[in-house]
Amino acid sequence: MRVNQTATSDGTRLLPQAPSLAPAKKGARSGWDVVARVALVVVWSSGFISGKLGLRHASPCTFAGLRFALAGGVLLAIGLILRQKLPRGGALGHLLVAGVLVQGVQFSSIYVAMDRGVPSGLAALVIALYPLAASLIAIPVLHERVTRGQYFGLFLGLGGVVLAVSESLALGGAHLVGIAFLFLGLLGISLGTVYQRRFCAGMEPVMGNAVQLLAAAVAALVPAFLVEGFDVTFSAGYWPALLWAAFVNSIVGVGLLYGLLRRHGTSQVSSLFHLVPMVTAGLAALTLGQHLGPLTLGGLVLATAGTLLANRVRGFRRNQQDVGDRIDPGAVRLH
Repeated sequence: MRVNQTATSDGTRLLPQAPSLAPAKKGARSGWDVVARVALVVVWSSGFISGKLGLRHASPCTFAGLRFALAGGVLLAIGLILRQKLPRGGALGHLLVAGVLVQGVQFSSIYVAMDRGVPSGLAALVIALYPLAASLIAIPVLHERVTRGQYFGLFLGLGGVVLAVSESLALGGAHLVGIAFLFLGLLGISLGTVYQRRFCAGMEPVMGNAVQLLAAAVAALVPAFLVEGFDVTFSAGYWPALLWAAFVNSIVGVGLLYGLLRRHGTSQVSSLFHLVPMVTAGLAALTLGQHLGPLTLGGLVLATAGTLLANRVRGFRRNQQDVGDRIDPGAVRLH
């Protein structure tokens, strides 16, 4: 009878096992993957909800700065406990720049937009275009090629955003300013993603994220003090939103992301984020009472289809590269 052998992590052979046990292991592993993927999408989507709830007690940059400072401080402590070295010299400078763009500019802009009345689902939709925007920026910077399929997906995605935004613009000038900040956030994460892929591809997840979050905290707290007057009310309703944003969104979410990246390619993992706008819209309807109009919902579906199409085309072209990207934290950079 044919049997399978397993080994411990140090290479020691164990006793042969019957083949009937292997499917159970594989099934349990696949089940854990499904749980991790669902958790990643829900945790990422909840970041827009925790932000909206936090804005009831704090100004946008103030909430963002405190979130980054708390999460960055915890990750820094973890890194020191693990005896990881702080980056130095040019590596440190690149991490600071990427952190300000990806974290600071993105989230401060998102919070300003939502503070101006932009629905959470629409905010998630605009930011979800960042893989497409980053791909366009990467053409001259990283000399990447963009196929016709990717261009078609880009136009679908932009068409969906235009459709969704057109309905929101009819609601007033405050929404117009908020949407402008959303596109500033989109620019920040897109530029930051390309910059990180160019200069921070070998970033160590714990200490690297700690440095980036602390850099973003400084960048956000400057306008928080100078413009907003550090406007925050430390009430009972504020702490759950802040702790969720700092620990669940910034730490648990990133941990889930890197855990999946180590087992799957970047194309598979990044495709999960195309579900974030729809999940965010559903969570906003349940927790915040936000209901999107028909044009916004239609734009949501169209933009999601466009980004999925562009990602599938890109994923097909990068199948060979994915093997190396599985252990590269800089290959996918999301919020």
